[in-house]
Amino acid sequence: MQELKVLQKTATLHEARWWEPEPGGKVHCYLCPRHCHIGPGQSGFCFIRINQGGKLYSLGYASPAAIQIDPIEKKPLNHFLPGTRIFSLGTAGCNMGCFFCQNWDISKSRHDQVHSRYLPPEDVVALALRYGCPSIAFTYNEPTIWGEYVVDICHVAKQYGLNTVMVTNGYVTYEAFHDIYDHVDAANVDLKAFTEQFYAKITLTHLKPVLETLTWLKQETNVWFEITNLIIPTLNDDPKEIRSLAEWVLEHLGPDVPLHFTAFHPDFKLRDKPPTPPETLHRARRLALDVGLHFVYEGNIFSEGAHTYCPGCGVILIRRSWHDVLENRLRKGTCPDCGCTIPGVWTNPYGKTKHKPHHPTAQLAAKHDDLNL
Repeated sequence: MQELKVLQKTATLHEARWWEPEPGGKVHCYLCPRHCHIGPGQSGFCFIRINQGGKLYSLGYASPAAIQIDPIEKKPLNHFLPGTRIFSLGTAGCNMGCFFCQNWDISKSRHDQVHSRYLPPEDVVALALRYGCPSIAFTYNEPTIWGEYVVDICHVAKQYGLNTVMVTNGYVTYEAFHDIYDHVDAANVDLKAFTEQFYAKITLTHLKPVLETLTWLKQETNVWFEITNLIIPTLNDDPKEIRSLAEWVLEHLGPDVPLHFTAFHPDFKLRDKPPTPPETLHRARRLALDVGLHFVYEGNIFSEGAHTYCPGCGVILIRRSWHDVLENRLRKGTCPDCGCTIPGVWTNPYGKTKHKPHHPTAQLAAKHDDLNL
């Protein structure tokens, strides 16, 4: 344990799931499609899954590096409890190597390079309750790599009527998929492009596993999920690629899965690329609607494409400005004008959130006065 004392936040390390021992003290991590084979004292690609003494440990467990309260529309989720707040947290590390990462300060950092705090699952839930959030988001970096922490938070959250949300790149193996997503209520999956060339060169991963995750979500779970595609000029903004992406969503997931086209801004290793012009998002949205998708949104710009329109009669049902809900005309999930049912989760499936968390909120407030939420 000596070599990791500088990294860990607790007296003992948290043993990971989804791994097996190998000869020579190595371990095989099969949480994500990278299938890292990790030598003694080394970490996987994600930085936070460590081989110590021939066992795999998660340095991300109960050690968030980012904590914030966001509007749920920021995830983005437009069809899951719109207008509510969501308690959001993330750790260090990532299992992709995206050149354009907008949270690179934590996702590209090792565990000892970020300021994190000890926050066990019970405290996460109690803080969400204290700040009046009906949901908890696993976000900012890739939550799959701290799946053990995700699952344990979900178990506690359900006891108090809280929803849980994955904001994810979708890079997970089938062996771990149900272990995580059977406990999750909603997800936004970042479909970064629709070519293997983009995934291989710009994210250092592959497209196929992400598409598989999307089909598993549709066919094998009750998770409400939406898709985000960040459009980067010259890299994934070809209209033919966008049309192919929309056609794949229609064929494999159906017309009612919301698709968000969002604007890129120069960051990390892609500072040479210009911001996405609004017209590029408008064109992408028109293409996806023409293909037959019912709910297509534009993000990171002020746009009429932020609103939710009824696919039956075309009226605006939910009016938004950036991440703010200005008006919600839905009536029990239906259009008040034509009666069309709008797919989504519009009321808390667990009813009224239960209070009285395991740790009294007054004690917890004193314990975490420096959170600055």
